[in-house]
Amino acid sequence: MKEAARLSGISYTTARNWVATAKKTKLELDEAKLQSGRGTGGNSLSRDLNSMRELPPVIPHGRLSKRAERGLVDFDYFRRVYLGRVPSPWQVDAAYKIVERLEDRDKKFLVLNCPPGAGKSTLFHDVAVWAIVRNRAVRVMIGSISQTLAKMYSRRIRDTLERTAPLRPDPELVKRGLALDAESCLALDYGRFKPNSAGALWRAEEFIVEQYAGGALDNKEPTVSAYGIESEFIGHRADLCLFDDVASPENAKESVARDKLIERWDSMAEARVDPGGLLAVIGQRLGSLDLYAHCLSKVTYEEEEDYDGEAVTDLSEIPEPVKTQKYEHLVYKAYYEELDTGPKSRRNDAPPWPEGPLLEPYRLSWRDLSYIKHSSPQKFATVYQQQDMAEGNYLIERVWATGGIGPDGVMYPGCIDKDRRPGYIPAGLKPPIISIATVDPSPTQFWALQWWLYQPETNLRYLVDLERIKLTAEDLLGYDTQFGAYGGIMDIWQERSFEYGYPISHWVVEINAAQRFLLAHDFVRKWQALHGVLIVPHTTSRNKLDENLGVEALLPPLWRSGSIRLPSMVDNWKTLAFIDEMTSWTRDKKNGTDLVMAHWFGELHMPQLGPVKRPPRLWRPSWI
Repeated sequence: MKEAARLSGISYTTARNWVATAKKTKLELDEAKLQSGRGTGGNSLSRDLNSMRELPPVIPHGRLSKRAERGLVDFDYFRRVYLGRVPSPWQVDAAYKIVERLEDRDKKFLVLNCPPGAGKSTLFHDVAVWAIVRNRAVRVMIGSISQTLAKMYSRRIRDTLERTAPLRPDPELVKRGLALDAESCLALDYGRFKPNSAGALWRAEEFIVEQYAGGALDNKEPTVSAYGIESEFIGHRADLCLFDDVASPENAKESVARDKLIERWDSMAEARVDPGGLLAVIGQRLGSLDLYAHCLSKVTYEEEEDYDGEAVTDLSEIPEPVKTQKYEHLVYKAYYEELDTGPKSRRNDAPPWPEGPLLEPYRLSWRDLSYIKHSSPQKFATVYQQQDMAEGNYLIERVWATGGIGPDGVMYPGCIDKDRRPGYIPAGLKPPIISIATVDPSPTQFWALQWWLYQPETNLRYLVDLERIKLTAEDLLGYDTQFGAYGGIMDIWQERSFEYGYPISHWVVEINAAQRFLLAHDFVRKWQALHGVLIVPHTTSRNKLDENLGVEALLPPLWRSGSIRLPSMVDNWKTLAFIDEMTSWTRDKKNGTDLVMAHWFGELHMPQLGPVKRPPRLWRPSWI
């Protein structure tokens, strides 16, 4: 003991007093465990750790220390004192905006995009902890791509709340400026969070924190619950739903994984937030088809506030619903070029955004970012700058399709016929009219079929109908030998085009599939003769990148001038899907380009195609 006192820098008398106090405390704890064991069947060793450490019960707001009171309103101070975080302006800014929307009376939806390595998972952890400390009755749902990952995030929150000593991070992290020594712990300044009662819900995947005196614990609605979006349905609902690591490179492109994710997000994840709550999803952009793009494309229609809903005699007096974005978008870029004042502003020790150009100068240094920016400009623009894709890589701009004033200040006419539904012929067409259909097949993925009417006099192309589905050769065009009848989409569309008065004269089909599925069959040649239609094989090869005849050469001028005419977008997934593919097409994109390619097939061959002279269709009895 003397040697220990000398090494510790205290007197021998002080050391003896400390040891005596420790022994006395241990005896008191042993006696308490013995007493409790007599009434609980001997489970004294399972006593709550908070009781053993004599943590205070929940402290009301009016009795908090000045340090604790400041922690309730100052997020940056709260993180430094209790969580050992270094200052991060963008995280503080995002936290205030998240909590502000959580405290709004209306249900809110939020997409937060930031670059990888900026500390997005840490932000959600700290926001969840701060929300619980501010309001112990709040219900938080932590979501992720899998239940295992969500459970890991939930356990991290639980460990923070039940910590009984200030956090001491890795000294190496402190030395590098990535962490600080915490001054206190939450359980000491705000009272215990782990319930003191036996049998209380306190598991890694869900737990309920200790409430204020007299407050009841509802085991059906945990304070924190973990939800993997790929797991089975759960009935929990929450006030604050935080989803992290949901989007991935696998489900950010056209695939079964993406379809499953979108379906579960729309039907399950969005349904978990209660009225007056907030659903927030965070991550870096991965492409124009990722989950964040899906969320940001959603709109809601709200009545104007000054409309009292009284009955009116003139329907024109009823105001149109106001279209607004369902999800609010918060964007934090890795690099802000407008704030770059020279090499000094890009140093590791330079001030971060909003004073400097770098969001996190140490974690996302300019040395690393500059390499990515010059070696992979599209990846830099998408993943680090949160853009759909690099500027100038779009096939068309969305405003070309929808109409309006573009970023360049030009008024575009748009390509939408608002009064025409899909599958219907536009009114007022004057001959000659060229009616063709295009097919972009795939042996394993989706097929794309389009039916176009071309009016040479006005140079307008009208999209009558399209399909994007998985097919077999028989689904495209088949023949039933038992009944001697044709079937498949080609036969259905051909008959419909004849009924509409604009029979399809040419079917343009990619040559690989045409040779395998169509041209090799005798019944296909008989079907052509029956309907007086030609099947035109198309060879893609490298033609799609040709300077004069490629996709980028033929299609953009038509969309920019409004020469493409599409059915209405209202309740019409076909037009929406077509526009989405056109606005997300890039040269190196492998999937999700079927509609673009089918469109290009037709445009490439249309100048050489003309009406086929058909034999007259003679009258016959209806029973034949």
